Amino acid sequence: MELRQLRYFLMLAHELHFRRAADKLALTKQIQVLEAELGEILFDRNKRNVRLSVAGEYFNTEITKFFEQLEKSKNEIKQIEMGQKGELKIGYVGSCIHTFLPKLLGDLHDKYSEIHTYLSEMTSASQLLAVQKGELDIAFLRNPPPNKRFKQRNVFQENFALVLPKNHWLDATNFQSLTQVANEKFILPTKTDGEIYHILQWSIYEDAGFSPKISHETVHGYTTLKLVENNLGISLILISFERVTNTAVKFIELRDIAQKAEITALWNLQNTNPSLRRFLEIV
Repeated sequence: MELRQLRYFLMLAHELHFRRAADKLALTKQIQVLEAELGEILFDRNKRNVRLSVAGEYFNTEITKFFEQLEKSKNEIKQIEMGQKGELKIGYVGSCIHTFLPKLLGDLHDKYSEIHTYLSEMTSASQLLAVQKGELDIAFLRNPPPNKRFKQRNVFQENFALVLPKNHWLDATNFQSLTQVANEKFILPTKTDGEIYHILQWSIYEDAGFSPKISHETVHGYTTLKLVENNLGISLILISFERVTNTAVKFIELRDIAQKAEITALWNLQNTNPSLRRFLEIV
């Protein structure tokens, strides 16, 4: 089935006069070929008039919509090529959604309202794999390993905080250093989700002069907070969680340590999605 045949059909459906239409475009043979391919009669014909059959009425409606969509696509393709319209698949770790990411998405919508975003909260390791497979256009993750295939840019930084149960004896008024909790049990991020981030946290404890006793491991901030609330350990977590949690815990911000929690934007250098280029301008 060719577009030419479909256009001939629409022309005839509009005119409903074989003789007049055939004189102009020699449509008769093309319509017969189309009917043979469909296995249906599209026009009821007699010597006096021509009218669309029941199948022809349906086909006319659907093919009209098809050509309208085709014309729309032709008009939009330049916008898509320029990155002003399209789709963008974004991955992020949980803390992004209560820190910088909503502002980025708002700026994108203000400038390119026709770019549709698909958002997926994922662990850092899952994001890295998804970018490699082409399932994400851009990832916002923690401390990815260097890779020549990917472009990386640090986009956000915040302080760590020591998070403790509400009834813990230590608080901001009597806190001096992490050595005060050296004998406590700790909840740490899993090494499998990001070795560099795991090492970064471990170095905080090493700088304080001890190795933590691990009670649980998780990469999810909200899970960590619930574990701490239920006296299953203490942890280091991002200070931004203090604004968004109602768990019975308390935060002691670690302003004076060298280590900071960072978010890195990562994307494949071979990704040709024009919408990604527009988003990167904003990032």
